[in-house]
Amino acid sequence: MPALSYFNIYQAVLGSRFPAASQETNSKRWVDTAYQDVWSAADWTFRRVPRFAFAVTSDTPAMPTDFADAISLFDPDGAELERLSEEEFERYATPADVGTPYAYSVVNRQIYLSASTSGTYALSYRRRLAHKDFFNAVVGGPMALDTDAPLWDDHHSILIPRATAIGLQEINDPTWEQPQAEYERQLSRMKQDYEQVRPAKQWGKDCW
Repeated sequence: MPALSYFNIYQAVLGSRFPAASQETNSKRWVDTAYQDVWSAADWTFRRVPRFAFAVTSDTPAMPTDFADAISLFDPDGAELERLSEEEFERYATPADVGTPYAYSVVNRQIYLSASTSGTYALSYRRRLAHKDFFNAVVGGPMALDTDAPLWDDHHSILIPRATAIGLQEINDPTWEQPQAEYERQLSRMKQDYEQVRPAKQWGKDCW
């Protein structure tokens, strides 16, 4: 089980600030909004999936539930496929062909290949909003069951002050700034652990 489940989080938001009998549904909505706020707050490392074995059986392979967009795609022989825009793909690719595809496109979170073939490819991709279920499996979409948990491994409590601030703002409680300030402190700490940091590159004669 995770450090904090969805149930733990929305119950903590209720606490003594909101009456549980009338605000439980709202507290879940506030947690869902807080989850989206954290998800979009930085270029998190957990929002990327490195190359993994991607089973392909047709020109429209079954996609992971947390798939948002492709970073790279390699065929079974290790050759990287060319990514085409939707317009280029429709103009030049012929998915009815049989054999190893040379290109692909992504439309509405679905990969389309330029040929129909089967094999184990290598795919790296960016995740859409996702969470973990009771069995620690990654599932696309927001948390829904009490036993669900945030996708990241720790810093789960960051959702509590943010959701509390959202709830207090909704009922026009002027004390919302206090939990908001706590959220921002926790967000700063979380960024130290999970933010994707890209090294700066300088090009010049010393780099060759």
